[in-house]
Amino acid sequence: MALVKEHAKMKLLFLASNSERRSTLLTQLGLQFQVLSPIVEEIEISAGTDAQIIKTVEDNALRKVQSVQSTQAGLIISGDTLVVTRDNQVLGKPQTDEEAFDMLQQLNGTWHRVISAVAIIDTTTEKSSVSHIWSRVRFHNMSIDVIRQYVSTNEPIGKAGGYAIQGIGGFLVEKVEGSFTAVVGMPFEILVPLLSEFDVQIWHYWKS
Repeated sequence: MALVKEHAKMKLLFLASNSERRSTLLTQLGLQFQVLSPIVEEIEISAGTDAQIIKTVEDNALRKVQSVQSTQAGLIISGDTLVVTRDNQVLGKPQTDEEAFDMLQQLNGTWHRVISAVAIIDTTTEKSSVSHIWSRVRFHNMSIDVIRQYVSTNEPIGKAGGYAIQGIGGFLVEKVEGSFTAVVGMPFEILVPLLSEFDVQIWHYWKS
């Protein structure tokens, strides 16, 4: 009887993201969801104060869920991630090998920060919530040749800061302080508490 009560609380979940890594993380939590493709132009910021960077990443996450909220009934989840250098320069998603190489050179042998935001909206009530978390990442000091070899894998293209910590790019990282899943792009430390605000616990979706 208890299991029936728990499963009765299940709500339809949707992920408004084209990111495979975010889908993988939600699956890792045992969530059952459908993927939606957000139709939104992300706000870009090249540098700013922490407050400006926070506003940008949270606004982007919210804009993604809002862009598809009229298409489904349930909870829509999305996220956004930015990489911030020591002097508060914001590194976006490189579209060319040259852009990726330049970004990785800036991060090489130094600490940088990663900010990730998660947004959720309940389309039936229009209630929404958003939050963010900072993490710190230090790169090993790599030679130019090693960086070029990594760029040649094509993995950096379209990744914030030009690397994927959950992929080949993990070899670049010497140390992480904070949330590993935030650096990947969907921090469990935020997602789970936000879901609870909508009366959803992740174990509602686990198969018995």
